[in-house]
Amino acid sequence: MNSTSGVSPYLADQARKAAAAQAIDYMRQHLAEPLQLADLARVAPFSPFYFHRLFRDVTTMTPARFLAALRMAEARRLLLHTDRTVTAISRCVGYTSAATFTTQFSRLVGTTPGYFRQVTRLLDGHCCHVLAERLHRTAAVVSRPRLTLLVPDREPGDLVLVGLRGKGRSTDVPTAWTVSAGSSAVPVVARPSTYHAQIVLVRAHSTLISALVDEEPASYLVGTAEVELTQRGATVGRILIGPPRPTDPPVLAIGPIGRIIETFACLSEPPQPPDPAPLATAPTTAASA
Repeated sequence: MNSTSGVSPYLADQARKAAAAQAIDYMRQHLAEPLQLADLARVAPFSPFYFHRLFRDVTTMTPARFLAALRMAEARRLLLHTDRTVTAISRCVGYTSAATFTTQFSRLVGTTPGYFRQVTRLLDGHCCHVLAERLHRTAAVVSRPRLTLLVPDREPGDLVLVGLRGKGRSTDVPTAWTVSAGSSAVPVVARPSTYHAQIVLVRAHSTLISALVDEEPASYLVGTAEVELTQRGATVGRILIGPPRPTDPPVLAIGPIGRIIETFACLSEPPQPPDPAPLATAPTTAASA
């Protein structure tokens, strides 16, 4: 089967989504194996060329990048919940070289495996409403150009994490990110351009780890949008969010999750009297990824 031509647009769309979901399920079950594009295309089943295009249309990622995202997500869980060595974990997620795995993990997650294990364990058990309150107190004033995203269904104590990727860029890694609390509007600082925005809303009653590492369904909502930021910085984007779908990539799978968790690890420590030093990083300002 090479295409879905000859059927209604609705049925063709459903067939594409089903094929992508089937391939993703296969990836999850075979993370330790050296999967190739042809292997995944046969599962669909489509030609490799058509499957590659179909998969990116459905998920916004290439099959190779999505597979890397799944592997990094599983590595994060193993780093937090087990005492396995980095070498052992690298084998569990399909890498024959621990050095290659460490390089990929550091590039895609934003920190080394060992440091990620350290900071996530510091955060484990801290509810989001506590972190949101501290983040709100330390929020910095952002400068232009500034994009404001209006995120519906927010409640006090929720955290909103946003990653922006330049539309048409060859990489799936966000070019800017921000995390916000205490308002329905999330300011993002980035260069004027058109962006694909990925949004993660972590619920106040849950922990950051339950959403970003364990991916517990009730702990977070996700959304995407195409937004344009002008030099004036006055653009406002409205986001539709909902529960993650089978074809959605792991939460912030490729992006600065390491730096986000590190930011909150700092916030998880109670303020020290008499005059706590201000944070070196401003959590509500986006940084180049």
